[in-house]
Amino acid sequence: MTTRRILLLLPVLAALGAGGYWYAQKAGGEAQTAKAASPAASRAIPVVTRPAEARAVPERIATIGSVQPIAAIAIKARVDSVVETVHFTEGQEVKAGDPLFTLDARALDAQLRQAQANLERDRASLEKAKGDVKRYAELVRTSAISRTQYDAAVGTADALEGTVKADLAAIEAAKVSLSFTRIAAPMDGRTGTVNAKPGTMVRAADALPLVTLTQLRPINVSFNVPEKHLPAIRRAMGEGTLPVTAGIPGSRTGPAEGLLTFVDSQVDQQSGTILVKGEFPNTDTRLWPGQFVDTILTLRVDPQAVTVPDVAVQTGQQGRFVYAVKPDDTVEVRPVTVARSQDGLTVIASGVKAGDRVVVDGQSRLYPGAKVAEHKDAEHKPDAPAASAGDKKTDAGAAPGGAS
Repeated sequence: MTTRRILLLLPVLAALGAGGYWYAQKAGGEAQTAKAASPAASRAIPVVTRPAEARAVPERIATIGSVQPIAAIAIKARVDSVVETVHFTEGQEVKAGDPLFTLDARALDAQLRQAQANLERDRASLEKAKGDVKRYAELVRTSAISRTQYDAAVGTADALEGTVKADLAAIEAAKVSLSFTRIAAPMDGRTGTVNAKPGTMVRAADALPLVTLTQLRPINVSFNVPEKHLPAIRRAMGEGTLPVTAGIPGSRTGPAEGLLTFVDSQVDQQSGTILVKGEFPNTDTRLWPGQFVDTILTLRVDPQAVTVPDVAVQTGQQGRFVYAVKPDDTVEVRPVTVARSQDGLTVIASGVKAGDRVVVDGQSRLYPGAKVAEHKDAEHKPDAPAASAGDKKTDAGAAPGGAS
């Protein structure tokens, strides 16, 4: 009986021994795992940080503009004649008053001489009529002639006076027409394609100009800005002149500098923009009519704006925020109010002060209270490292409910 009990107890004891061994192994394994995990939990997350800086930041409006001449004059003939001489070459720059074309003036010169001859004839007739009036006045007092004859002589003299005045006007008209045969430049500019060569018949009714003269100095750059900027532009214009720059894409020279001179009187309702123009001296003729340029209108300059790199600003469920590094090298989520972004920098209206360290790279692994350390290669990285779209999504999702 005793032997039987012993045999029955042996499996139970073996099971208990195996269970104890398994429990001891599990407890030891968990202890080792916890021991190995504790250094990882306290390990600092490598990040790249930059301090928020107070600097002068201009408020600018950048857009595409087109170069337009202040004046482009189509030179046309004002009399019917034949081109006799062309005094310039295509593309030549001319000064105001320089001769451009000479037309055949022989017919108009003959008309002038004819008008002058008519004047001499009518003046002679007028002198004779005045002498008749003087003689008839003496005769009518002695009743040698009738009053009717005297009145007729006076009427003839008055008519001839009118004829002489008409002759003088005809001479002036002939001189004006004759002056149209010598076409001079009305302003400084550059000539375009010449549409009339020597021997070409030209008429005052022709639609095609002889040549187009385009003013290059100074010159305008016109561009459209969104209507939301109109109050700021008008306010800034009231305080002083607004600088405008025009850069030529692909050019090695710097942008041309000018001043804003014109704001259109109404907003284009279809595009929601308003037309403005800047005037440029263009002394080196860098800007060419019809050219597209990159224009930048500067409204004002904030002398002490708090800025952080654009990549430091993240977007969460409740707005924008940055990861700010505290003195103990842990991070906190700092909601910020963004004023604007300019040249890779974000101007912070509130939430960050000058000197605060913010994370610009490595935000995807951060959480409030995380321990961070400056990346060992941070000094070799650019000031504004680019953050991937995946990082921004992770950051947005990682932001706590209080981030904005």
